[in-house]
Amino acid sequence: MSRTTTRIAVLTLGVAMTASMVACSSGDGGTPTLNYYGDASSLGMDKVLASCSAASNGRYTIRGNLLPSDADGQREQLVRRLAAKDSGLDIIGPDVTWTAEFAEAKWIEPLTGERATRATTGVLQPPIDTATWKGKLYAIPKSTNVQLLWYRKSLVPNPPKTWDEMFDQADALRKAGKPHEIGLTAAQYEGYVVAFNTLLSSYGGTVVNADSTRTTLGKPAVQALSLLKRLATSGSANASLSNSQEPEVFAQLQKGQAAFILNWPYVQSAMTTAAETDPQSKKVLDDMAATGYPQAVPGTPAKVTLGGRNLAVSAFSKHKDLAFEAAFCMASADSQRNQATAAGDVPVLKSLFDDPEVQKAFPQYPIILQELNTAVARPISPLYQNISTVISTTLSPPRSINPESTERKLAKSIQQALEGKGILP
Repeated sequence: MSRTTTRIAVLTLGVAMTASMVACSSGDGGTPTLNYYGDASSLGMDKVLASCSAASNGRYTIRGNLLPSDADGQREQLVRRLAAKDSGLDIIGPDVTWTAEFAEAKWIEPLTGERATRATTGVLQPPIDTATWKGKLYAIPKSTNVQLLWYRKSLVPNPPKTWDEMFDQADALRKAGKPHEIGLTAAQYEGYVVAFNTLLSSYGGTVVNADSTRTTLGKPAVQALSLLKRLATSGSANASLSNSQEPEVFAQLQKGQAAFILNWPYVQSAMTTAAETDPQSKKVLDDMAATGYPQAVPGTPAKVTLGGRNLAVSAFSKHKDLAFEAAFCMASADSQRNQATAAGDVPVLKSLFDDPEVQKAFPQYPIILQELNTAVARPISPLYQNISTVISTTLSPPRSINPESTERKLAKSIQQALEGKGILP
């Protein structure tokens, strides 16, 4: 996913459903309880929710509710309840890819006038774009994300600028009997779609056209698929490549297996926390650095895929005005600063990149800002989930990719999904 769910505590679907069933808005006398469904169990969010509840001076209390740890599970929970017009949801934290779907279904409230101005003032443009559908703002940008290339300085004194250089360095390390692996999220899930979309965009391609009516893969997709195939068969990929999500890729660096991993900025805070009690993590932390995503086309900066999370107010909430007030507090500069330092969530307010606390949390902040300038979104479409499912299924496992025939199959399957034909995998 984006890295929007990586730091959320691992929860079973059953636990999440139990928690969601017992949560309901209260307003029959007393202080209304506003239910938040998003990254409620992310590190530091308890402080944010408590602080915003206290700041309301008794007008409301925000209750954080649990969701599954993976993006697909989170979406399933939210879609079921929103489709049922469940008034027990007040504020939701949708992944940046869900805006069009939720807006088109009229499940979330648009922001107009002063609210829209307040939600976008001082915010980086890419996060604003992820909260917009058909020219209207439907969510408050809360956090953003771009992937970086993390590497071990002792193994890689000169970090690669291109994929070719990275393959060459990994091969040399392997032949020398040193840690050499390249970690990539290539399990059959949203993180694999992120990896493919970044490579496709870096080769100048797109998944669909501007209005998401026609697939547009072609030669850039063949090039992206060739690179994925090369990684899978190079001897530089972890044996569990086809089962690697963000935590597994992180662990490959943490355990000393990987010389390079492609992952989100949270790696810094996660490794710092782990290093407090684990000597191996401390060793890696002291030897770890990050640089920009490797170029697929030498001389052309990579176009990395945006991640992140927004905040939206449910169209079925009984307390919409209060929910907006609470959501603005949850996305405030103080809240974003808290989440940057506690959970490794990249802020959307440009001014926070000048904040000493944020800079300490993200020593790589100049690289993050640079990548945000050229970052790309995944296809913005109400049918995005169908497109994502087709991509992750068709390209899995990476070793099975045949660039030309896989591109043709993928293009056909995406077009059928756009037209509502066929059966999703």
